[in-house]
Amino acid sequence: MKKAILLPMLCLIALCGCEKSTELSEITGNPETETPENGSLTFQLNADKTTCNLLDLTTFSISFNRTVSMWDISNQFDSIVWIVEDKDKNLHSFRIMEQQEKTFLWSHCFYYPGEYKTYLSGYKDKEETFRSETINLQVVTKDFLGWKWNEFPDEPDQKRTGTVNLFNSDFELTYYNHLSDNSVPGWNLYIFNSAGEDEQVFYEKSSDVLYRYITGIYGAPSIDKNSPDLAEAYTADFDYHHDHATPLAIWETGQTRIVQLRINDSWPIAYIYAEPLSRR
Repeated sequence: MKKAILLPMLCLIALCGCEKSTELSEITGNPETETPENGSLTFQLNADKTTCNLLDLTTFSISFNRTVSMWDISNQFDSIVWIVEDKDKNLHSFRIMEQQEKTFLWSHCFYYPGEYKTYLSGYKDKEETFRSETINLQVVTKDFLGWKWNEFPDEPDQKRTGTVNLFNSDFELTYYNHLSDNSVPGWNLYIFNSAGEDEQVFYEKSSDVLYRYITGIYGAPSIDKNSPDLAEAYTADFDYHHDHATPLAIWETGQTRIVQLRINDSWPIAYIYAEPLSRR
């Protein structure tokens, strides 16, 4: 896992025309010009919400107990680190401030449902000298991932939206929505080959990652790989069918049908497609 996330390109570059739904705002100037007061410098972590939809944007920021300059921060802390404890009690740390770089506002999309705890830690001479209060976050799923079918846009635009996974930059989802000819809503999910890997190698890797991702959230498929019923069930149960698509696994929840697809166009692409059980 890459822990260094303070890269300007995360703010400025949209991969292959995709919008980034996670941003880092980097500030390199002095945020305040007043003379700082005497006394110890402390900080707190802020979040724009504490209940988050899966893959939705959650924005965080740091604030200080008094007016500060860049020099004040650097003098008291060698670094300030954003720490997240996930639902499995694993710790993920991301440095938001060090001597030459200061980030005051950043955003993240959570990929898995569950309870998260997050806080900021300040370090001096490799020792933790201050820790902010902990914020408890609840990440929830809806009908499919973070979306509800009755909130589906009446005029979807099929615009691709990319997310940045700060926990694992090698697993970054891209999604879009559309309506079928029968006005059935659908969500499409895939992993963009941002590193330009060999297409076949990337397909095999991303296909496995998507399978494990959906299984991790929704459990084992109702019709799994290599089942003789896959093709017939895909044709009969789904309203929309991608061109050049071969079904690999099907999941069914109380509200949603989900299928993993191999789409063979110019090269193989691993897709997840979902639509509601009750069609419009």
